[in-house]
Amino acid sequence: MAATPAEPATIAVGKSLDRSCAAQLLLDLDRQFRSRPSRLVLDLGEVATFDSAGLSTVVEGMRRASEHGVEVRLRGLSQPMLDFFSLVSIDRLAGKPPAAPAKPGFVLRVGEFVEPKVDGLLGVLRTSGDVLHAIFVGPFRGQRLRLDRTAMEIDHCAGGALPIILLIAFLMGLILAMQAWVQLRIFGCEIYVADMVGVSVMSEIGPLMTAIALAARSGSSNAAQLGSMVVGEEIDALKQMGIRPESFLVVPKVLACAVSAIMLTGIFDVVGICGGALFAWGVADIEWLAFTAQLKQALHFSDFAFATGKSLTFGAIVGVVGCSLGLRVQGGSEGVGRATTNAVVLGIFLIIVIDALFVTVQRLMLS
Repeated sequence: MAATPAEPATIAVGKSLDRSCAAQLLLDLDRQFRSRPSRLVLDLGEVATFDSAGLSTVVEGMRRASEHGVEVRLRGLSQPMLDFFSLVSIDRLAGKPPAAPAKPGFVLRVGEFVEPKVDGLLGVLRTSGDVLHAIFVGPFRGQRLRLDRTAMEIDHCAGGALPIILLIAFLMGLILAMQAWVQLRIFGCEIYVADMVGVSVMSEIGPLMTAIALAARSGSSNAAQLGSMVVGEEIDALKQMGIRPESFLVVPKVLACAVSAIMLTGIFDVVGICGGALFAWGVADIEWLAFTAQLKQALHFSDFAFATGKSLTFGAIVGVVGCSLGLRVQGGSEGVGRATTNAVVLGIFLIIVIDALFVTVQRLMLS
Protein backbone atom coordinates (compact mmCIF):
# COMPACT_ATOMS: atom_id res chain seq x y z
CA MET A 1 0.00 0.00 0.00
CA ALA A 2 1.06 3.58 -0.64
CA ALA A 3 2.07 5.79 2.24
CA THR A 4 1.43 9.47 2.88
CA PRO A 5 4.01 11.85 1.40
CA ALA A 6 5.59 12.41 4.81
CA GLU A 7 6.09 8.70 5.41
CA PRO A 8 8.20 6.16 3.48
CA ALA A 9 6.43 3.84 1.07
CA THR A 10 5.68 0.45 2.59
CA ILE A 11 5.03 -3.00 1.14
CA ALA A 12 3.71 -5.60 3.57
CA VAL A 13 4.45 -9.24 2.76
CA GLY A 14 1.97 -11.93 3.75
CA LYS A 15 2.51 -15.04 5.87
CA SER A 16 4.49 -16.86 3.19
CA LEU A 17 7.51 -15.69 1.25
CA ASP A 18 8.19 -18.43 -1.24
CA ARG A 19 8.27 -19.23 -4.94
CA SER A 20 4.49 -18.83 -5.31
CA CYS A 21 4.47 -15.16 -4.34
CA ALA A 22 7.89 -14.13 -5.65
CA ALA A 23 6.63 -12.80 -9.00
CA GLN A 24 3.86 -10.72 -7.40
CA LEU A 25 6.32 -9.22 -4.90
CA LEU A 26 8.63 -8.11 -7.71
CA LEU A 27 5.67 -6.50 -9.51
CA ASP A 28 4.73 -4.60 -6.36
CA LEU A 29 8.34 -3.45 -5.90
CA ASP A 30 8.62 -2.28 -9.51
CA ARG A 31 5.34 -0.35 -9.18
CA GLN A 32 6.70 1.47 -6.14
CA PHE A 33 10.06 2.15 -7.81
CA ARG A 34 8.31 3.86 -10.74
CA SER A 35 6.83 6.37 -8.31
CA ARG A 36 10.38 7.34 -7.24
CA PRO A 37 10.01 7.27 -3.45
CA SER A 38 13.03 8.35 -1.41
CA ARG A 39 12.65 5.37 0.90
CA LEU A 40 10.83 2.08 0.77
CA VAL A 41 10.02 -0.18 3.75
CA LEU A 42 9.55 -3.90 3.12
CA ASP A 43 7.58 -5.25 6.06
CA LEU A 44 8.36 -8.92 6.72
CA GLY A 45 6.86 -9.09 10.19
CA GLU A 46 3.95 -11.37 9.16
CA VAL A 47 6.10 -13.90 7.31
CA ALA A 48 5.82 -17.34 8.92
CA THR A 49 7.31 -19.52 6.19
CA PHE A 50 9.90 -18.72 3.52
CA ASP A 51 12.25 -20.42 1.14
CA SER A 52 15.39 -19.49 -0.75
CA ALA A 53 13.39 -18.31 -3.77
CA GLY A 54 11.46 -15.82 -1.62
CA LEU A 55 14.57 -14.44 0.04
CA SER A 56 16.27 -14.22 -3.36
CA THR A 57 13.33 -12.09 -4.47
CA VAL A 58 14.05 -9.71 -1.58
CA VAL A 59 17.68 -9.48 -2.65
CA GLU A 60 16.66 -8.87 -6.28
CA GLY A 61 14.33 -6.12 -5.14
CA MET A 62 17.17 -4.46 -3.23
CA ARG A 63 19.34 -4.63 -6.33
CA ARG A 64 16.63 -2.93 -8.44
CA ALA A 65 16.14 -0.34 -5.70
CA SER A 66 19.83 0.46 -5.89
CA GLU A 67 19.51 1.03 -9.65
CA HIS A 68 16.58 3.44 -9.11
CA GLY A 69 18.31 5.24 -6.25
CA VAL A 70 15.74 4.11 -3.68
CA GLU A 71 16.76 3.27 -0.11
CA VAL A 72 15.17 -0.01 1.05
CA ARG A 73 14.67 -0.87 4.72
CA LEU A 74 13.69 -4.34 5.92
CA ARG A 75 11.31 -4.45 8.88
CA GLY A 76 10.30 -7.35 11.09
CA LEU A 77 13.06 -9.78 10.14
CA SER A 78 12.76 -13.03 12.06
CA GLN A 79 15.80 -14.79 13.49
CA PRO A 80 15.89 -17.47 10.74
CA MET A 81 15.93 -14.70 8.13
CA LEU A 82 18.73 -12.91 9.96
CA ASP A 83 20.69 -16.16 10.08
CA PHE A 84 20.27 -16.54 6.34
CA PHE A 85 21.31 -13.00 5.50
CA SER A 86 24.31 -13.24 7.82
CA LEU A 87 25.77 -15.91 5.54
CA VAL A 88 25.82 -13.60 2.52
CA SER A 89 26.72 -10.00 1.85
CA ILE A 90 23.46 -8.25 1.04
CA ASP A 91 25.28 -5.15 -0.20
CA ARG A 92 27.30 -7.26 -2.62
CA LEU A 93 24.27 -9.21 -3.85
CA ALA A 94 22.30 -6.02 -4.19
CA GLY A 95 24.96 -4.58 -6.47
CA LYS A 96 26.26 -1.90 -4.13
CA PRO A 97 29.95 -1.44 -4.88
CA PRO A 98 32.19 -1.39 -1.80
CA ALA A 99 33.61 1.95 -0.90
CA ALA A 100 37.15 2.30 -2.21
CA PRO A 101 39.67 2.91 0.56
CA ALA A 102 41.27 6.29 0.54
CA LYS A 103 44.70 6.22 -1.07
CA PRO A 104 47.34 7.28 1.46
CA GLY A 105 49.42 10.30 0.59
CA PHE A 106 53.14 10.38 -0.03
CA VAL A 107 53.98 11.49 3.50
CA LEU A 108 51.83 8.73 5.02
CA ARG A 109 53.43 6.07 2.81
CA VAL A 110 56.89 7.25 3.78
CA GLY A 111 55.88 7.24 7.44
CA GLU A 112 54.47 3.72 7.21
CA PHE A 113 57.80 2.56 5.76
CA VAL A 114 60.14 4.46 8.06
CA GLU A 115 58.29 4.15 11.39
CA PRO A 116 58.75 0.36 11.84
CA LYS A 117 62.45 0.68 10.96
CA VAL A 118 62.99 3.48 13.47
CA ASP A 119 60.98 1.64 16.12
CA GLY A 120 63.03 -1.51 15.57
CA LEU A 121 66.30 0.43 15.78
CA LEU A 122 65.21 2.13 19.00
CA GLY A 123 64.24 -1.27 20.39
CA VAL A 124 67.71 -2.59 19.55
CA LEU A 125 69.29 0.37 21.35
CA ARG A 126 67.12 -0.19 24.42
CA THR A 127 67.97 -3.88 24.47
CA SER A 128 71.67 -3.02 24.12
CA GLY A 129 71.44 -0.76 27.15
CA ASP A 130 69.69 -3.48 29.17
CA VAL A 131 72.32 -6.06 28.20
CA LEU A 132 75.24 -3.76 29.09
CA HIS A 133 73.61 -2.95 32.42
CA ALA A 134 73.04 -6.63 33.20
CA ILE A 135 76.64 -7.58 32.30
CA PHE A 136 78.58 -4.76 33.94
CA VAL A 137 76.26 -3.53 36.71
CA GLY A 138 74.09 -6.53 37.52
CA PRO A 139 76.83 -8.69 39.17
CA PHE A 140 77.54 -5.88 41.67
CA ARG A 141 73.84 -5.88 42.64
CA GLY A 142 73.54 -9.59 43.23
CA GLN A 143 72.33 -10.47 39.72
CA ARG A 144 74.72 -13.20 38.69
CA LEU A 145 75.29 -14.07 35.07
CA ARG A 146 73.90 -17.41 33.86
CA LEU A 147 77.23 -18.85 32.74
CA ASP A 148 75.82 -22.37 32.51
CA ARG A 149 73.16 -21.22 30.07
CA THR A 150 75.76 -19.15 28.23
CA ALA A 151 77.92 -22.26 27.73
CA MET A 152 74.94 -24.12 26.28
CA GLU A 153 74.20 -21.24 23.93
CA ILE A 154 77.86 -21.15 22.81
CA ASP A 155 77.70 -24.84 21.99
CA HIS A 156 74.55 -24.28 19.95
CA CYS A 157 75.84 -21.12 18.26
CA ALA A 158 79.49 -21.96 17.55
CA GLY A 159 79.15 -25.71 17.23
CA GLY A 160 76.26 -25.51 14.81
CA ALA A 161 77.93 -22.89 12.61
CA LEU A 162 81.37 -24.53 12.52
CA PRO A 163 80.89 -26.73 9.40
CA ILE A 164 79.66 -23.88 7.20
CA ILE A 165 82.40 -21.58 8.53
CA LEU A 166 85.09 -24.14 7.64
CA LEU A 167 83.73 -24.55 4.12
CA ILE A 168 83.35 -20.81 3.46
CA ALA A 169 86.78 -20.01 4.91
CA PHE A 170 88.61 -22.60 2.81
CA LEU A 171 86.87 -21.55 -0.40
CA MET A 172 87.37 -17.84 0.27
CA GLY A 173 91.10 -18.42 0.83
CA LEU A 174 91.36 -20.30 -2.45
CA ILE A 175 89.40 -17.65 -4.34
CA LEU A 176 91.43 -14.75 -2.93
CA ALA A 177 94.72 -16.47 -3.73
CA MET A 178 93.54 -17.27 -7.25
CA GLN A 179 92.40 -13.71 -7.97
CA ALA A 180 95.57 -12.20 -6.52
CA TRP A 181 97.83 -14.60 -8.42
CA VAL A 182 96.16 -13.83 -11.76
CA GLN A 183 97.02 -10.15 -11.37
CA LEU A 184 100.37 -10.36 -9.56
CA ARG A 185 102.00 -12.83 -11.91
CA ILE A 186 101.85 -10.21 -14.65
CA PHE A 187 104.42 -8.22 -12.69
CA GLY A 188 106.33 -11.22 -11.36
CA CYS A 189 105.16 -10.57 -7.78
CA GLU A 190 103.51 -13.89 -7.04
CA ILE A 191 104.96 -13.92 -3.52
CA TYR A 192 102.62 -11.11 -2.52
CA VAL A 193 99.73 -13.54 -2.75
CA ALA A 194 100.51 -14.18 0.92
CA ASP A 195 99.96 -10.49 1.74
CA MET A 196 96.68 -10.41 -0.13
CA VAL A 197 95.30 -13.53 1.50
CA GLY A 198 96.59 -12.91 5.02
CA VAL A 199 95.62 -9.26 5.40
CA SER A 200 92.27 -9.59 3.61
CA VAL A 201 91.17 -12.67 5.53
CA MET A 202 92.28 -11.50 8.98
CA SER A 203 91.31 -7.83 8.77
CA GLU A 204 88.15 -7.91 6.73
CA ILE A 205 86.74 -11.10 5.26
CA GLY A 206 87.09 -13.29 8.35
CA PRO A 207 85.12 -11.11 10.80
CA LEU A 208 82.62 -10.01 8.15
CA MET A 209 81.75 -13.42 6.70
CA THR A 210 81.61 -15.01 10.15
CA ALA A 211 79.22 -12.32 11.39
CA ILE A 212 76.98 -12.67 8.33
CA ALA A 213 76.83 -16.45 8.81
CA LEU A 214 75.92 -15.96 12.49
CA ALA A 215 73.24 -13.40 11.58
CA ALA A 216 71.67 -15.82 9.12
CA ARG A 217 71.82 -18.71 11.55
CA SER A 218 71.88 -17.62 15.19
CA GLY A 219 70.25 -14.20 14.80
CA SER A 220 67.21 -15.64 13.05
CA SER A 221 67.09 -18.54 15.51
CA ASN A 222 67.07 -16.20 18.52
CA ALA A 223 64.33 -14.06 16.99
CA ALA A 224 62.18 -17.10 16.20
CA GLN A 225 62.68 -18.66 19.64
CA LEU A 226 61.89 -15.53 21.64
CA GLY A 227 59.08 -14.59 19.27
CA SER A 228 57.44 -17.97 19.82
CA MET A 229 57.75 -17.44 23.56
CA VAL A 230 56.03 -14.07 23.22
CA VAL A 231 53.19 -15.61 21.18
CA GLY A 232 52.87 -18.42 23.73
CA GLU A 233 52.77 -15.83 26.56
CA GLU A 234 55.83 -17.41 28.19
CA ILE A 235 57.55 -14.00 28.39
CA ASP A 236 54.53 -12.58 30.24
CA ALA A 237 54.68 -15.53 32.63
CA LEU A 238 58.34 -14.77 33.41
CA LYS A 239 57.47 -11.15 34.11
CA GLN A 240 54.64 -12.21 36.42
CA MET A 241 57.16 -14.28 38.38
CA GLY A 242 59.41 -11.25 38.77
CA ILE A 243 62.04 -12.49 36.27
CA ARG A 244 63.43 -9.97 33.79
CA PRO A 245 63.58 -11.59 30.32
CA GLU A 246 66.60 -9.45 29.39
CA SER A 247 68.74 -10.89 32.19
CA PHE A 248 67.29 -14.39 32.09
CA LEU A 249 67.16 -15.01 28.33
CA VAL A 250 68.83 -12.24 26.33
CA VAL A 251 72.17 -11.84 28.12
CA PRO A 252 73.25 -15.51 27.72
CA LYS A 253 72.38 -15.39 24.02
CA VAL A 254 74.26 -12.13 23.43
CA LEU A 255 77.34 -13.35 25.32
CA ALA A 256 77.24 -16.62 23.39
CA CYS A 257 77.06 -14.82 20.03
CA ALA A 258 79.96 -12.51 20.97
CA VAL A 259 82.21 -15.34 22.20
CA SER A 260 81.25 -17.57 19.28
CA ALA A 261 82.07 -14.80 16.81
CA ILE A 262 85.58 -14.45 18.22
CA MET A 263 86.25 -18.20 18.17
CA LEU A 264 84.77 -18.76 14.73
CA THR A 265 86.65 -15.79 13.28
CA GLY A 266 89.92 -17.23 14.54
CA ILE A 267 89.10 -20.56 12.92
CA PHE A 268 88.05 -18.76 9.73
CA ASP A 269 91.37 -16.91 9.58
CA VAL A 270 93.45 -20.07 9.99
CA VAL A 271 91.45 -22.13 7.49
CA GLY A 272 91.24 -19.27 4.98
CA ILE A 273 95.00 -18.66 5.07
CA CYS A 274 95.61 -22.41 4.73
CA GLY A 275 93.36 -22.47 1.67
CA GLY A 276 95.31 -19.61 0.12
CA ALA A 277 98.62 -21.30 1.00
CA LEU A 278 97.42 -24.52 -0.61
CA PHE A 279 96.67 -22.72 -3.85
CA ALA A 280 99.98 -20.86 -3.71
CA TRP A 281 101.88 -24.13 -3.26
CA GLY A 282 99.90 -26.24 -5.72
CA VAL A 283 99.34 -23.74 -8.55
CA ALA A 284 101.59 -20.69 -8.10
CA ASP A 285 104.69 -22.76 -7.11
CA ILE A 286 105.29 -20.75 -3.93
CA GLU A 287 107.02 -22.76 -1.23
CA TRP A 288 105.44 -23.12 2.20
CA LEU A 289 108.38 -21.47 3.96
CA ALA A 290 108.41 -18.53 1.55
CA PHE A 291 104.65 -18.08 1.94
CA THR A 292 104.93 -18.21 5.75
CA ALA A 293 107.82 -15.74 5.86
CA GLN A 294 105.98 -13.25 3.66
CA LEU A 295 102.83 -13.70 5.76
CA LYS A 296 104.73 -12.81 8.95
CA GLN A 297 105.94 -9.59 7.36
CA ALA A 298 102.45 -8.65 6.15
CA LEU A 299 100.52 -9.22 9.37
CA HIS A 300 100.84 -7.03 12.48
CA PHE A 301 99.38 -7.15 15.96
CA SER A 302 97.13 -4.19 15.12
CA ASP A 303 95.44 -6.31 12.45
CA PHE A 304 94.72 -9.01 15.00
CA ALA A 305 93.49 -6.50 17.59
CA PHE A 306 91.08 -4.80 15.18
CA ALA A 307 89.86 -8.16 13.89
CA THR A 308 89.12 -9.29 17.45
CA GLY A 309 87.31 -6.04 18.21
CA LYS A 310 85.26 -6.41 15.05
CA SER A 311 84.32 -9.99 15.85
CA LEU A 312 83.28 -9.13 19.39
CA THR A 313 81.15 -6.20 18.22
CA PHE A 314 79.60 -8.07 15.31
CA GLY A 315 78.68 -11.05 17.47
CA ALA A 316 77.09 -8.83 20.11
CA ILE A 317 75.11 -7.01 17.39
CA VAL A 318 73.80 -10.30 16.01
CA GLY A 319 72.67 -11.38 19.47
CA VAL A 320 71.08 -8.07 20.41
CA VAL A 321 69.21 -7.61 17.12
CA GLY A 322 67.77 -11.12 17.09
CA CYS A 323 66.67 -11.00 20.74
CA SER A 324 65.30 -7.46 20.51
CA LEU A 325 63.11 -8.17 17.49
CA GLY A 326 62.02 -11.49 18.96
CA LEU A 327 60.83 -9.86 22.19
CA ARG A 328 58.78 -7.31 20.22
CA VAL A 329 56.85 -9.75 18.05
CA GLN A 330 53.26 -8.79 17.27
CA GLY A 331 50.68 -10.55 15.15
CA GLY A 332 51.06 -14.20 16.12
CA SER A 333 52.95 -16.66 13.94
CA GLU A 334 53.05 -14.20 11.06
CA GLY A 335 54.83 -11.73 13.32
CA VAL A 336 57.38 -14.40 14.24
CA GLY A 337 58.19 -14.83 10.55
CA ARG A 338 58.60 -11.09 10.06
CA ALA A 339 60.86 -10.81 13.10
CA THR A 340 63.02 -13.69 11.86
CA THR A 341 63.48 -12.08 8.46
CA ASN A 342 64.07 -8.61 9.89
CA ALA A 343 66.65 -9.97 12.33
CA VAL A 344 68.79 -11.19 9.42
CA VAL A 345 68.31 -8.05 7.33
CA LEU A 346 68.89 -5.54 10.13
CA GLY A 347 71.76 -7.58 11.57
CA ILE A 348 73.66 -7.69 8.27
CA PHE A 349 72.96 -3.99 7.66
CA LEU A 350 74.34 -2.95 11.04
CA ILE A 351 77.35 -5.25 10.61
CA ILE A 352 78.30 -3.58 7.33
CA VAL A 353 77.78 -0.08 8.71
CA ILE A 354 79.90 -0.73 11.80
CA ASP A 355 82.52 -2.47 9.69
CA ALA A 356 82.86 0.72 7.66
CA LEU A 357 83.34 2.67 10.91
CA PHE A 358 86.02 0.22 12.06
CA VAL A 359 87.89 0.54 8.76
CA THR A 360 87.72 4.34 8.92
CA VAL A 361 89.05 4.43 12.49
CA GLN A 362 91.80 1.95 11.65
CA ARG A 363 92.99 3.98 8.67
CA LEU A 364 92.95 7.21 10.68
CA MET A 365 95.00 5.62 13.44
CA LEU A 366 97.56 4.17 11.02
CA SER A 367 97.84 7.29 8.87
